[in-house]
Amino acid sequence: MANAIVIRPPPAGEHDADSMGGMRSLVLAIGAAGVVVWLGLMPVASQSPPQHITSDTPAYCLQLLDRVSEMVRSALTPPPQEVGYLSTEGQRMCDQGQTRGGILRLRRALMLMMHQKDGP
Repeated sequence: MANAIVIRPPPAGEHDADSMGGMRSLVLAIGAAGVVVWLGLMPVASQSPPQHITSDTPAYCLQLLDRVSEMVRSALTPPPQEVGYLSTEGQRMCDQGQTRGGILRLRRALMLMMHQKDGP
């Protein structure tokens, strides 16, 4: 009853659905435009940087061994004894088919060389 004083009723023969039809179309158009803009701002999956995938294969063992060997050759100071042991042991394990253990040792040797390179 309180709204009857503030809002006048529509004239006879005029339906409420007609006055709301235009508003519904407007709301749907704005909503659709919002969805399009939101989707346009989302990053596309193909735009993400490629990931470097490693596996426990003999080829990866050789790749790690080459990296360690190159770092040892180019080092200004002698490498720690542990690097020599780890790379020899890693190569032996890779040659015997124990690729995971070999890779772990070669990675550790590589990390030691990288740490020595960044050191004092």
